[in-house]
Amino acid sequence: MTPLVLGGDDLISPRVNRASDHRPNEINDDDLLNSSFHPIVWLVAGCALVVTLGCRLPTGITHSRWAMEHPDYAEKYAEGAPKSDPIGKVKQASDARFLNGAEGTYVSAGAAYRSRTGAGFVADVGNENYLTSYLTQRMSVSGAAGWDQASIGLDTGLRLQTPTRLAPFVGIGGYAGMNWETVEADDDGVDNDDDGITDERGEEDTEYDLTMASIYPEVGAHFWWTPHARLTGFGRYWVTTDGRESDAWIVGGGLAFFRK
Repeated sequence: MTPLVLGGDDLISPRVNRASDHRPNEINDDDLLNSSFHPIVWLVAGCALVVTLGCRLPTGITHSRWAMEHPDYAEKYAEGAPKSDPIGKVKQASDARFLNGAEGTYVSAGAAYRSRTGAGFVADVGNENYLTSYLTQRMSVSGAAGWDQASIGLDTGLRLQTPTRLAPFVGIGGYAGMNWETVEADDDGVDNDDDGITDERGEEDTEYDLTMASIYPEVGAHFWWTPHARLTGFGRYWVTTDGRESDAWIVGGGLAFFRK
């Protein structure tokens, strides 16, 4: 898999070089670890979803008052709309305004692609707050990985959404962190792998960017499985400080649990 690279030469940042022991056409332990990393992450995420939600169906499947487990919603719709009031039924089946002030923890993961280096993988863990029933703020520790690249940093953003059970949203976010990657080094005049030969074919080196950043717009949708558990799907376009060739498309999903 071609790496996702989030930093670059255009960044003004400390840079350190370290010789790589990697040889052309040779599979080392790092390659084996990276090749099995992605399936393991998806397996763990899938198992977590099964364990946390179990075999439970989404609340409100057999009746329109879907969030009666939440005290604010239960008080508001204690009587419920009569069968002769279809508009009232739709309202109580979609109303999520009780989420104002809710706080939660989420995990998410996704696939990334950029034109210069191809595909990679991203994941993050963080907290999200409902500032109002239609506006959330989130912050997380985020990481990215590819065949010969990895990064870690902080991600934050705002999302504007409908105050409904199925809630489409638009948002804006930003990322700042550090990145390290393996790059081609067969024309730099240095014996990077200390084998006595300078600039042989396939010679590589490791570069470190201690500062990198990006901003991104995003679109997506939430679905509340229960009044406290939320599923999310999203798409983002990272605009990086390394120019348009390093921009990245990211598509992923997440699971969050909220309390109030």
